[in-house]
Amino acid sequence: MYNKSSISTKTIIHIYIIYVVIYSFMILYGCGKEAPTGDDLTPSPSFTVSSNRGNLETVFTFNASSSTSESESALVFRWDWESDGKWDTNFSAEQIITHRYGTLGYKLVSLEAKNDMGTSTTQREILVTVASKEMIKIPAGEFIMGSPDGVGNDNEHPQHTIYLDEFYIGKYEVTNEQYAEFLSKTGKTEDDKGNVLINFLIVAINKDGQVYKAKNGWEDHPIIGVSWYGAKAYAEWDGGRIPTEAEWEKSARGTDGRIWPWGNIWNKDFCNSWDIEPHQTSPVGNFPKGASFYGVQDMAGNAFEWVADWYQVDYYKVTPSRNPKGPDSEGFKVMRGGGWPELSDEVRSAFRFGGPPDSTDSRTGFRIAKDFGN
Repeated sequence: MYNKSSISTKTIIHIYIIYVVIYSFMILYGCGKEAPTGDDLTPSPSFTVSSNRGNLETVFTFNASSSTSESESALVFRWDWESDGKWDTNFSAEQIITHRYGTLGYKLVSLEAKNDMGTSTTQREILVTVASKEMIKIPAGEFIMGSPDGVGNDNEHPQHTIYLDEFYIGKYEVTNEQYAEFLSKTGKTEDDKGNVLINFLIVAINKDGQVYKAKNGWEDHPIIGVSWYGAKAYAEWDGGRIPTEAEWEKSARGTDGRIWPWGNIWNKDFCNSWDIEPHQTSPVGNFPKGASFYGVQDMAGNAFEWVADWYQVDYYKVTPSRNPKGPDSEGFKVMRGGGWPELSDEVRSAFRFGGPPDSTDSRTGFRIAKDFGN
């Protein structure tokens, strides 16, 4: 029989000391876990950013306070704003830092954390863009549509007055980066009737697995190589629609019948046409002096834009005076605004053109519209 009284005081003290040592070890390193090695003591860097996208005026805030280390030494950090292999800051204990970019595009940000056991690095991507989905309100009322006698082409006559209800139109043309987001989230390259949305031989978008991404340096350029069906699919996905021909023209020229969005005197430096280099699309909003009366950008040049209407040469002879939606005839869809390969006459606000809705050429993009209240 076990006898308690047979255990000496000295033995009890020894047992207690052993228990304390074992218990302390378990608390420090965890039950059943091995003691950390040198590799375990290196930092685990992590950071958040105030926004994953912004523009050239955005001050991004980067916060590395979620970084951890098992080492007792303090962490210090340094940053590379574009992951070009050149660290832009020195090591510092500061966990929060701000930065504003001077160039556009995707930026892969690197954070390196260091303690007395070594360094570790982590990265994340943000986008610096001039583009936005900002909508501009076009007020209800009349405007002058078409060209006066002796000016422009036959399909722009007769000049007439149209009344439109209030609506919204995109300040910018839809960009490659925005369209890539649509493709990634929907997975669609054809509509429900099998119509092709874009031409991947032309469009500046690549696919990586199930993710679509604009090509580096082309994020803010207007999407081109997109069919009318592709424009319609995107606009509806984004909660809008393609503007009508009348809505587009009023947004471009205001109510006074001006020839170009900025006025009646041609200036090659106010838009992206064939009169200037580099003879390709440019980032949207790159010609702010060429904005329309309402502040809508790039309505002359850069890219032709699909509108909702079917094209009819003599439609202006029978156009309804209020909120026209275009003829019932099918064949071509109207394209407006001219593109980068056009001269001054073809980027006039009244210039109209027709193309097959399944066309996916290197000149044509679009912007979206929304009804008032949406």
